[in-house]
Amino acid sequence: MKQILIIENDETLRKIIKLNMMKNIGCDVIEMASSSEALDLMKILPELDLIICKDAIKTENAGANVANYLKKENLKTPVLVIGVKNSDYTHLYSIGANAPWKSIVELAFKIINPPSAVEAKVDTREFVPVSIHYFLNINTITGCDVYIRVKKSESEFQYVKRLHAGDTFTREGILKYQESGLREFYIPRDSFSQFVNFVTEELVKKLESKDISGSQRVTLSSDSYKITTERIQSIGIDEYTVELVDESIASMTTLLKEQNSLVMFLKSMKANDCSFAYAHTYLCCLILHKVINSFDWQSPQIKEKLTYIAYFHDISLPKNSLTEINSQQELDDSGLCTEDKNAVTNHALQSAAIVEKFSKIPTGVGAVIKEHHGNKSGVGFAENPSLALLPLSMMFIVTENFVDEFLKIEGVPKSEDLKVIFTKLQLKYTKSTYGQTLTAIQNMIQNKKK
Repeated sequence: MKQILIIENDETLRKIIKLNMMKNIGCDVIEMASSSEALDLMKILPELDLIICKDAIKTENAGANVANYLKKENLKTPVLVIGVKNSDYTHLYSIGANAPWKSIVELAFKIINPPSAVEAKVDTREFVPVSIHYFLNINTITGCDVYIRVKKSESEFQYVKRLHAGDTFTREGILKYQESGLREFYIPRDSFSQFVNFVTEELVKKLESKDISGSQRVTLSSDSYKITTERIQSIGIDEYTVELVDESIASMTTLLKEQNSLVMFLKSMKANDCSFAYAHTYLCCLILHKVINSFDWQSPQIKEKLTYIAYFHDISLPKNSLTEINSQQELDDSGLCTEDKNAVTNHALQSAAIVEKFSKIPTGVGAVIKEHHGNKSGVGFAENPSLALLPLSMMFIVTENFVDEFLKIEGVPKSEDLKVIFTKLQLKYTKSTYGQTLTAIQNMIQNKKK
């Protein structure tokens, strides 16, 4: 079976490419977020069938790093660069930096040239890969052993047992595997459903617990958010998704009640105990819960709505990077492909549609999510704040705008950073609930500083 390595720092894009490569080609896929991680892996696992690599990742010339390494080692592994070729390596292919994932998968299919489409789609694997993050919040497994995979030859793999059924292990132990470059374990195919059920039950139990500290709950909630959003985007809404969402919402609500919840959360962010996606969601929710106290019409029911709005507002976006686009001008200047532009343009409408599939969501949540970029249609971005929107929509728009600017600050936010943000927002939000929300956020921040 073909083995492919994906090097891409956008986790959501990696997952989408991986899912579709496995589905359409029947290959095994390893994920890496940087070329430095990938090169460490390639030294012990040199026989890959294809490497898909972004040309530049932060300060790395990732595509060139990989291609030049292969050339130096006299290897012939084909490399598909997403972006610009920066090497004379013979076996180098490229596709546009903004190419949609479908085009990437189609070109990868042609490069590795499987025997036939029919054979490629037949999955006869004895073992199936399971992302390592599913193991971070369990300490034992019942019913199956856990393996890692080592390539023996061009067409053969060896599965080496690492954990026996019933063994106990720690999160720290699993993280050591992750730090060494491992991204997936393997379990027997006929045990997959049982494994998924077990992990879901264990995660729900931990989310329900009242005996974990605030920082532990941040990490757990972030992991849970990652799993639930991944399931919604790639698998859909089933009973396990619903159960995890319910408990994730409850856990986030518990975090909001912690003393010094903002300070505690910022410390967890700095320690990389939570993902950016969860940080964005949680901070929106936290600030909304504080801001609503400044309004006469606040109530526990309104706070519950705000929690769901924060949790689901960007749920339909296929890539994390797309959440950074917050205006029509930014979208026009983004250079995104048509598919990604359409996803951004329609994501408020599509996220609202996803919410409606959950039967226990409070009434009115979908309507606010639909309006959260300023248009009642849920399509595109409003040029100016509209007074025709729901009050909660106005409140959310200002809050999300503040969070977006806040998360751009590197390191610990300083007074000067916050002044710049408020000066910018004051030019835009002056009337009605918009202005009242911005004032409430300023008061909240000032009180925290005192």
